[in-house]
Amino acid sequence: MGGLSAGNFLAKYNKKVLIIEKHNIPGGLITSFKRKGVQFDLGIESLYELNEGQAIPQFLEFWGTSIETQKNSGDISCFIDGKRYNFHHDSLKEDFLNAFPNDKEDINRIFEVNEKISKEMFSGTEAPKPPYEMNLFELIKFGIHNYTKKPTFMKYGLKNGNDVLKELTKNPIINSLIYSQGLFPMVYMAYVYRWSVIGKGSYPKDGMQAIPNASVNSFKANGGILKLNTEVTEILIEKDVAIGVKTKNGECYYARDIISNASPHFTYELLPSNFIKKDKLKYEIRNKEIFPSACALFLSINKNYDFENTSKFSFLTSSNYKDDYKSFTPENCPIEMIVYPQKTDDTNRAVVALFPIPYEYQGCWKTSSKRERVEEYYKLKAEVTETILHRLSLVMGNNFKDSIELAELSTPITFERFTYSKNGSFMGWAIDSKNYGKFMRQKTKVPHLFLVGQWVFPGFGVAGVTASGYYLAKDLLKSDGIDLEKDYINFFS
Repeated sequence: MGGLSAGNFLAKYNKKVLIIEKHNIPGGLITSFKRKGVQFDLGIESLYELNEGQAIPQFLEFWGTSIETQKNSGDISCFIDGKRYNFHHDSLKEDFLNAFPNDKEDINRIFEVNEKISKEMFSGTEAPKPPYEMNLFELIKFGIHNYTKKPTFMKYGLKNGNDVLKELTKNPIINSLIYSQGLFPMVYMAYVYRWSVIGKGSYPKDGMQAIPNASVNSFKANGGILKLNTEVTEILIEKDVAIGVKTKNGECYYARDIISNASPHFTYELLPSNFIKKDKLKYEIRNKEIFPSACALFLSINKNYDFENTSKFSFLTSSNYKDDYKSFTPENCPIEMIVYPQKTDDTNRAVVALFPIPYEYQGCWKTSSKRERVEEYYKLKAEVTETILHRLSLVMGNNFKDSIELAELSTPITFERFTYSKNGSFMGWAIDSKNYGKFMRQKTKVPHLFLVGQWVFPGFGVAGVTASGYYLAKDLLKSDGIDLEKDYINFFS
């Protein structure tokens, strides 16, 4: 979506834009696909930023398009050490208090802290200025503002989630329940956000693919050109300046500016081997920590199976919240299972089980040194699928097991191959306390080569990735005397 976003903003101002996409459809991590009459998304259950007045519909409106959405007001159900805890989207605190009558003080403290963090996070509607554009005075002012206006956020929000949880309660079950909405090492505010939007998000009526599809429509309407099934194999350099790209079929395309939506790792590999800056660029990011990938098990569940109003299930132990995710295996990893709204033409119900097994698991999933998927890889996929299905069936029961019509697993290797996101990362760079906020800028050290997506400011998430295209387009249009920020504000005033 970063490339589609940048392309839409530029095409709206009559710039000649070509988007090259290696797949038959665009969208990256918000791509949808069908299997045996059921449409699947890649694990995003809904988006708060898709609500009316939020970032994504505003971007779409500015480009000249829109999509139909529906509210996702489902409840959640968490199994901790096999015991079930149900939480209704409109009575989360009350359900916690009822489940843990001996921990009322801790629960009240957690919800008080979370509500303050949430309020401080959502305060201010203006688009943030990238830190790399701030001068020293602005940086100092920004820091003072955060400490005075967002004290709870600064005290708790930027610490590691498991560290904050241990401060707020000694009950490992409660800690595990809070962690169940993340399953990854993150700063605490990420867990707060996930809990704060339960039952408040929106979902495209036609699935997540509706967002990139609508973006393509507006892009083409404004004169943009999209080439599908075309893979870039080299970034062309002349006199140390990016001048174009070469594709797998040997064709070359030239432009003033080259924008890559792939991770910087893959982008830099596309530079010519004799380009003197290539090794330096790769060296600069060699030690930057990457947010983990996940596995996604796509399940087609018989339409007669009744999930009631539960849209998400979690399965974990009371120690998972403090476990090292690098130690997770199919036997001990936490699992999040998302139940999607059934679309009118779906033959069954789409369900996706997400679980964090590392990219490096069993020699990078028993692939070859070049990450080729050999026979051992497919055998391992089948074994992992069987183990996860067995674990789900033990908790959900035989009725659930008998309702499974299809099961297809995507591994971190799959996500890396499909998205060109290093190690199949879901969120770009790591977002634990020592790494959060260290976003790259869109402009690279190669003149006229730029980056968009989850690896650059303002970072991860569909809204963040889409906004990365806005920030880049704003800078590129500035050189032509166009004030995109002013136009965007005036458009909605």
